[in-house]
Amino acid sequence: MTALRMFNRALSKATLRQPTVRCASSVSRLAARRPLWQPAMKSSYPAFSTSFARREPAGESDQELSEKFNAERTLELESNDSNKTASIDEFVQNSPWKIEDKEGTHEVTLTREFGNEKIKIQFSVAELDSLAEEDEFDEMDEDGALDDEPDYSRGKNTINQSGTRGGKIDVMPEDSIAPADRSEADDADLDDSLPAYPIHLTITVTKPSKRAIEIRAVAAEGAIEIETISFFPDESLLEADTPKEALEARSLYAGPPISNLDPELQAMLDKYLEERGIDAQLASFLPEYVDYKEQREYVKWLNDMKKFIDE
Repeated sequence: MTALRMFNRALSKATLRQPTVRCASSVSRLAARRPLWQPAMKSSYPAFSTSFARREPAGESDQELSEKFNAERTLELESNDSNKTASIDEFVQNSPWKIEDKEGTHEVTLTREFGNEKIKIQFSVAELDSLAEEDEFDEMDEDGALDDEPDYSRGKNTINQSGTRGGKIDVMPEDSIAPADRSEADDADLDDSLPAYPIHLTITVTKPSKRAIEIRAVAAEGAIEIETISFFPDESLLEADTPKEALEARSLYAGPPISNLDPELQAMLDKYLEERGIDAQLASFLPEYVDYKEQREYVKWLNDMKKFIDE
């Protein structure tokens, strides 16, 4: 039996090896029949390299875009008004207000203490961009309305020229002064005539009992005008971090419009804010700081964009 098993094993191994031999011989015959022009198959081996893989080349416009960002940033830095920075520093040094301004954000917070009260004023520079866009759309609407009207003065006549053919040019007083010869006072008058953007303020006054009031006001043209005053039984409702607090805050009575109050009461509320340093001086400072903050964030944005493109 042992001899028989050994014979069967030998027979099985021979049977298994037979197709392999035939396959090898078949490959040899195929290789012999391969035309001379057909290259022989080369063995491939894994390749190893210690060099770093190169990243894909940048787009064709990346360098030009980066240079443009840098040029805009340089222009903004060169046009920076040092006098404005000095006036801001002077206000901060001589004012009880502390400025909380985190770089990269659009919100600014002023804080101070008055007696047993904690006062906080919050405003945003993002409103400046939205107001500028609204003014741009308004100008476009006005231009469109003017385009619909017939223009009878269109022709070869120049500005302030009489309508008759060959008539004399009517020289107006402003035409006799070249732009380069105009005084700085005229330019200042022009700047003063420009509209001042309103700055919306959220003012909170908190007592030691945790009770608080929230005043919505607007700073514009050197004055602060109160819009609404709301009372909060707990200062936690001002932030409303939880859904329960948010629901409770929404259900609170927001108070009447200030314009509906007695004029004497309105005047006393204005005096209430003035005693706490929320006065004309602060109203004149806020537009300067908003412009300074917006300019600084714009320069940072240009620099961040350039670094991103170059990366």
